[in-house]
Parts: sequence; C-alpha cells; structure tokens
Amino acid sequence: MFSTNPGLEDVAAAELKSWGLEVLGTSKGRVEARFRKLEELVWRLERSKSIHKAYVLVFEGKLEELELDGIELFVTPWTPFAVRAERVGEGPSSPELAAEVGDRVIKRVEKVYGMRPEVNLDYPSVVVRAEWYFDRVRVGVEVSGEESLHRRYYRVEEHMASLKPTIAYAMLFLGGARGAERLVDPMCGSGTVAIEGALDFAVPEIMCFDVKPKYVKKAIINSEVARVRELIAFGVHDARKLHEVLDWADLIVTNPPYGVRMGSPKKVLKLYEEFFQSVARVLHGKLVMITPLRETRELAERSGLEVAEEREVYHGDLWVKLFVFKA
Repeated sequence: MFSTNPGLEDVAAAELKSWGLEVLGTSKGRVEARFRKLEELVWRLERSKSIHKAYVLVFEGKLEELELDGIELFVTPWTPFAVRAERVGEGPSSPELAAEVGDRVIKRVEKVYGMRPEVNLDYPSVVVRAEWYFDRVRVGVEVSGEESLHRRYYRVEEHMASLKPTIAYAMLFLGGARGAERLVDPMCGSGTVAIEGALDFAVPEIMCFDVKPKYVKKAIINSEVARVRELIAFGVHDARKLHEVLDWADLIVTNPPYGVRMGSPKKVLKLYEEFFQSVARVLHGKLVMITPLRETRELAERSGLEVAEEREVYHGDLWVKLFVFKA
C-alpha cells in the first residue's frame, strides 16, 4: 500500500506502473500494488516522486478478524518495534487501536519464535502501521521510513506557503512536462516547480520568476543544493506582466497565492484576472495551477483559456482545485 497526496492517486499509480508493479486499486490517498522483490521496491522508493509512504500490507478487514500471519518476517525477538495508528470515522481511538495491534504482534512473534519482541516507541527498528478507516482495519509494515518521502533534500529554504514537491511533480506530469520545450513558473516561491522540472523531466528551458526578490534568492539557493542552478533562469518579475519578458511558453505551472489565510481573496482574484490576460498572450500549450478560489475557472475562460482538466487535491489542510488550462 502506497500513500500519496489525496486527489493524485492516478499519478502515483502511473509511477508505480513505470516501476513494473501491478496496480491493484486506489482509494483516497492510497494505491495498492503488487511487487516481486522488497529490495527492488526499497531502491525505487528512495527515488520516488509522487509517493509519501509505503507499507507491506499484512492484514485488511474487520478488527474482530485480525490475523497477523507473516508479521514475523519483519518483527522478531531481536527487532524492537512500535505501532503507529490512525483513525478515520467512528471506532476505537488511535491509542486503543495501537494497543490492540501491538498485542497481536507480540502474540504472533511469541508463537513463532517462542520469545517476545521488544516494544520501543521512540527508536523502533520496525514500524507497524495500523489504520482504522470507518469499520475496516489495515495493518502493514513501513518500508519507506517514518519520514514522508515528499520531503526533498534540496528544500533548505522555505516559502511561507510552499508547494509540496509531490504535488509539484504531479502538476508537471499532468501538464505534459516530459514533452515541453519551455517551462515557466511565474510565481515560483522557493522554486519547487522549476527544480522538479529540472530534476525529473529534463525540460530544455526553465524559467523561474517571482515578484519578491527574497523568494527568488530562496529559489536560487534551493536550486544550488539540488545542483540544477545552471539549468534554470531566475528573475524578479510581476506575473501580471509575463508578456513583457516572455514571447512564448508551452507549459506554465504555478502555485499562486490564495488569499485565504492571509491577504484578501478579492485582491487575489484581481491578480488572477490580470495574470490570465497576460498568459493568454504568450501561452502555446498548457497552464497548470492550483487554488481554492471558485471564481478561477470563469476568470480563465473569460481570458480565452479553455479548461482541459479540473480535479480536487488536498494541499496544506485545504481541498483545492487543480486546473489544467490550454490556450
């Protein structure tokens, strides 16, 4: 079972298929797939782009039917373990679920080896993940580590509303970045879109702009850490006047301000309107952006852009719209 950003399960499934895995199904924020060798899977996970975490599923079903046959392949008397649990919907609390699953793990290991495993909640060698999803329970063993794989090593400088790299990757994927000639992020913040474009899609020409010099500096630092500084052109510029510095682009991908937690939605919508008008003058391909503001579609269409795709994505504790527009 692989976790990913809710709303982008198909992107994660496509990546898993590219690894040669057999995708069995998807649910909100989850993809189930079958693999052959655990060693190969772990190697792939270290280089994954859309996956957050991965678990080897040991059980899925009703709590009263819980059987953990096979857990002894991962948890032994010589491997301290911990259970991390979470609950969605009515049911046992997370601590109660963790205690129940932990007790079953201990009994299974003791039955197989004749010895009890050690529980270490702070520094476990093996983490058993238990999920209560309404009335069904999933139990698995983490094989991707406790820290989410969406965290990128190059993010040493952050924007106050940074885009999650897995979402940036998905936006590039949905925009067709693999065949793009010129990628532009006109509201680049800390540079995540541009850097992901350079690392994962090898776009020949990449431009990264922001209206605030301090964010362009952050983006440059991150690109240096990622070792793609020479592949990206940086500049301080207003996204509403993109046509003044750009004659064409076949892919524009950006995470604009929302005006929800800070600022004003009314001012942001004015920004969108002027941004779309500028984009319409230079775009010869697709514009991909995310926002929670419902007026976005109408403003884009009013500027002559056509909606190619619209979906809901969970980002920063908000359900937002991911739009793919085409000229």
